[in-house]
Amino acid sequence: MWEPLLEKLDQHLSQHGVITNLILRTERSLFEEEETREMELYFAAMADNEAGQPYATLHLFPVADTMVEIEVELAFTIADAGKAEIAALWNKAREIVAEIAWTEKNRYLAPDQLVERTVVFDYHFVVDVSETAQRELEPLFARFAQDLAKLLQLG
Repeated sequence: MWEPLLEKLDQHLSQHGVITNLILRTERSLFEEEETREMELYFAAMADNEAGQPYATLHLFPVADTMVEIEVELAFTIADAGKAEIAALWNKAREIVAEIAWTEKNRYLAPDQLVERTVVFDYHFVVDVSETAQRELEPLFARFAQDLAKLLQLG
């Protein structure tokens, strides 16, 4: 299931940037007879992604035999932006992907000394990767790759 899905993603994403890393994880519970698999894919608009430039992390989880959930996280490191600027950035992101969420992580060295602010925008969707649904993936992944490139350009 992973290989054809990765090929389709790479085909569309490579038109807008580069996959910088790919991790395949398998975890087995010690208490339950359960095994989970996840693919984690890192994507940047440029091959030589500079520090501070936004990047995307895609988490792919199988949720059924032929269904995969794709969770997208875009991280923006912006220490000097206030709430109004972040809200404006989020509104621009919502024009591209309406159901995108906003999470913020702040790092302080002292009570009033903010040294790093990371804003994470995330959204997810589920795709059918069965043989019969392959044709439907083309336009879906083409649109997804375009939207992801636009979101990365916001930073």
